[in-house]
Amino acid sequence: MNPQREFMSETFHLLSQPITALRATVELGLSREPNEAAMQQALQDCLSLLDRLMQDLAVFREIASLDEEPPLASCDGRALVENCVEEMEPVAESCGVALHLSAQAVEMRCNRPMLQKAIFVLLDEMISSAPDRSGISIGLSKHEDGVRLELHPGAPSGRRLELCRKLMQFAGGRSIQFDAGRISITFQGSEYRQEAEETSAT
Repeated sequence: MNPQREFMSETFHLLSQPITALRATVELGLSREPNEAAMQQALQDCLSLLDRLMQDLAVFREIASLDEEPPLASCDGRALVENCVEEMEPVAESCGVALHLSAQAVEMRCNRPMLQKAIFVLLDEMISSAPDRSGISIGLSKHEDGVRLELHPGAPSGRRLELCRKLMQFAGGRSIQFDAGRISITFQGSEYRQEAEETSAT
């Protein structure tokens, strides 16, 4: 099974979980004695589940439209990550979470639109699970094995993190590690590809 078919198969499984949760919330609300406050809370819970489901569906739809192997190209890593963090800062501030960015000037090979989407979904999940008045650190740096994107403190496991993992793979990520204390993804540095091309040409 190729990576995209495998991803789509997992997608249907992941989508069944929020749909089941939505149904259970509605059934619970209907089983209770009529109470305006309880019904209001049940509707609010349903709305939250629907918002998440619509966000995930939008991502799945985008992935389904991709080639089996999305093309990778050289990218200004620091500019990409800075843009993502800047766009997510209002969301973080509204949740009482501070975003701290430390990014070196690096060139990396990735699928830029897919990596942006992956970072947005990942930060959204981390922000939603972070305690009030806490912080999230985002780092981008050059290492011997490539360019490494790291986020602390990580996030609880769940279907959206599995989605992020797949998005990072499609974006060109390697050595992907997700745990509660740290998230780390390594990308190929552009200089590695340039050296390989020069070597093959000689």
